[in-house]
Amino acid sequence: MWEKVKLIIITALCTLGVLFIILMLWPEGEDETVTEETVAVEEEEEETEDEEDTEEIEDTDDEEEPEEDSDEEDVDGEENSTGANVDIPDSVLSKGTISFRTTTLDNKAVSESIFSDYDITIVHVWGTYCDPCIAEMPNYAKTYKELPDNVNLVGIICDVYDGIDSNVSDANDILDEAGAKFMNLRTSDDIYDIIAGIQFVPSSFLVDGEGHVIGEILDGADYSDTMRELAKYVD
Repeated sequence: MWEKVKLIIITALCTLGVLFIILMLWPEGEDETVTEETVAVEEEEEETEDEEDTEEIEDTDDEEEPEEDSDEEDVDGEENSTGANVDIPDSVLSKGTISFRTTTLDNKAVSESIFSDYDITIVHVWGTYCDPCIAEMPNYAKTYKELPDNVNLVGIICDVYDGIDSNVSDANDILDEAGAKFMNLRTSDDIYDIIAGIQFVPSSFLVDGEGHVIGEILDGADYSDTMRELAKYVD
């Protein structure tokens, strides 16, 4: 009998000891599992952040590419800005060259050097009192905006004189109303000598880059006459 009791007690104690050991070890196992899972999650988050950083860098590079395209377009635009074909036979050039000193409508000093940057210049002679001149000014304003790089347009105002402000306001009003942005010259003594033979306005004539008058002065020529004359020498 005593042996049975002793055996039961020993068995119970062993069972309790095993349970105690299991209870002691069980929390440590959970901590380790949680810790390993946490480390795995953190590593995945770091990898995700690295991938997002890489994508942001790639996106930034993609956004910068259009600037390069824009530069190429600017270069193409400059290359496309060309002059017209100008063919002026020597036989139509005057023997002498124009020489003058005067001021522009806004009082800037100029000379015959204004012709040197262009292969051909249209010189349009007009007056503030001339109704046909006023009526066709928008045509000249539009033509000036469309001229090729090597062709220019300059006006001479026959009733606005160098050093005198009479009619300046009227001239400015006419040009502003038409949207005309081309240079207009006051009539100085030198300019008067050039246009002295003109009896009617509007009139016009063409000048090459060296200051030779091309052909004849078109006395009383309207806008259409002037453009037809220009077309003889400019493609």
